Amino acid sequence: MAKKFLTPEIKDGILEAFERVGGVDYLVELAKVDPPTFCRLLGAIIPSEIKADIRTTHTLDLGQAMIDANQRLATIEHRDGPD
Repeated sequence: MAKKFLTPEIKDGILEAFERVGGVDYLVELAKVDPPTFCRLLGAIIPSEIKADIRTTHTLDLGQAMIDANQRLATIEHRDGPD
């Protein structure tokens, strides 16, 4: 919701203030002296979810896959004997 109030002028002001206090060097110092605040900043910029569009042409016959798995299991149990 705060993003609605973040006008281009405010963003420019924040960036200018960031540069005035030391830019990246300021963030490095912040990470050293106040890790919780630095981690909150990281949390604000790192996406909390990944959106992916995955497409496949492979189809799976679940019933057949279960039959195949049971047959493999039976072969292993027969070969190794009961527990």
